[in-house]
Amino acid sequence: MNKTIHIFLAAALLAAVLAIPSVSVAGPLSLLSAEEARDLALDDAEWQQGVASKGIGFGVGPKIVFESPEVKDTDNGQVIESSSKLSLLVLFKDGVAQVDMSTLNIRARKGWFSKNLTQRLAPYLEGNAIKADNVEIPSGRFKLEIKISDAKGNESVQEYLCEIK
Repeated sequence: MNKTIHIFLAAALLAAVLAIPSVSVAGPLSLLSAEEARDLALDDAEWQQGVASKGIGFGVGPKIVFESPEVKDTDNGQVIESSSKLSLLVLFKDGVAQVDMSTLNIRARKGWFSKNLTQRLAPYLEGNAIKADNVEIPSGRFKLEIKISDAKGNESVQEYLCEIK
């Protein structure tokens, strides 16, 4: 009788677990609110200053690879051009040591003002990647900074100019 009860309970538990909808992120991801976008938008002079790669750790830190949207090398640095609705796929590849995703820090920056976007993107982390379809960003020009370290503390820092149309 005990075995029958255990089988029944196990079956009931399995049915209950299968009945629970899977956790998913619904709706679009608003990376910046309209107010944040207004505060962080770069003017023409700030855009012309461009960005520079700041490889800390002598280039041995994790590699930051944008699969989507595309990144272009320009005289102003690395530039991302996109519509206001986009898919985001960013890979973080091991350098001399394994990527430590707990060190990921993503900020939109303008002068001394910045907005940390890491927590907004946290639900879209899959292994060593950010995968988010249905991302929305208000139109404007912005500066994005990504920092990440590996298990040995080698840090990579990369800035991007983003032109959202």
